[in-house]
Amino acid sequence: MKKFKLVLKSLINNDACIEGGRKNPWWIGVLMFFVAMVLALVPIFSQTISKKGSEFITSNSDGFEVGAQRFIEDINDRGLILEIKEDGKDKYLSLDQKTWDEAYTYTDSRYYHAYNHLNENGKTDLEVFYIENITKNDVNYILNDVSMEEGVFLPRTTSVLILSQKEYYAARYVLDSTSTRATTSGDYKHFETGYRLNYLNIVHFDGVAYDHHSISEDKYNVYQAGIWDNWVFFFNQGYLYTRGQLTWKTTLIMFGINVGITIFMGLMIFILTRGKYNPFKIYTIFDCMLIACWASLAPAILAVPFGFLIKSFSQVIYPLLLGVRVMWLSMKSLRPDYTNQGQQQNSKQVKTVDVKPAKNKNK
Repeated sequence: MKKFKLVLKSLINNDACIEGGRKNPWWIGVLMFFVAMVLALVPIFSQTISKKGSEFITSNSDGFEVGAQRFIEDINDRGLILEIKEDGKDKYLSLDQKTWDEAYTYTDSRYYHAYNHLNENGKTDLEVFYIENITKNDVNYILNDVSMEEGVFLPRTTSVLILSQKEYYAARYVLDSTSTRATTSGDYKHFETGYRLNYLNIVHFDGVAYDHHSISEDKYNVYQAGIWDNWVFFFNQGYLYTRGQLTWKTTLIMFGINVGITIFMGLMIFILTRGKYNPFKIYTIFDCMLIACWASLAPAILAVPFGFLIKSFSQVIYPLLLGVRVMWLSMKSLRPDYTNQGQQQNSKQVKTVDVKPAKNKNK
């Protein structure tokens, strides 16, 4: 119970951190260190694992949603089957490149065939490509340069969806502008074998399945909302594997960074106590590391609410708070009192020569 009270006291008291690191079992400091590392990662892990692939189409704008609906309707009208199959190792989108190229004759400057959707003003607001075996160069080209005039590639100004056998990429652009609103990518690992993109055109309500041919005008708004929901499902499902990989990579990287910073702060305490007249130079490097471990818990606890409140700075909040705590500890509790030392040195007695009293010659 006494040690537990000291742990609680160390959250706000620097002297308790020093006492805990030097006079208590080492495993308490190590345990506090690991608890601090876990707490510091909670906002980062939560933000990454909750990310959805459909976040880039949360608003009905820029023509992406309408174009995506028309694309699904068009492949159904043409009889194109975009089905997810499995080859024993991985899942892939099955469609012959020649079939796609014959269905869509619109091509870009590198002769990639695409579905081209025009808005009510006759301007392209979405292009959908299918490239069976895509490369990173293909993706970078399509996402950035869309056309070529007089030998110069012009930057993309329209939204785009790129489908391939193994993965897909999407970018939502501000119409007639070179700035992107959002991008996403994914694969087909979490889709059931036999799932077809053609199913995105089917909406169920009132116990009936409707497509763009069978839906009545009075129910069209409900049907259109259902199409949006289908695309949301597609992008969320396709992003699951990417999200899992990103979550663990980000978490492990930040865990390593936080561990390294905590060790560095222990080293800083050791260096700051090495002065010639510093009474704390008796602290070993192991003592200083344990002091840093004890001091790490309070910044980690504060990093949780601040990480959720200020999401854009969640990765740097713990290092900043730990740095402030260690500097405060070093300046308040580990700073030698040079003033008193100087007074002690000045108070030393000065050696003098004893002078015997002179004899009285008149005697």
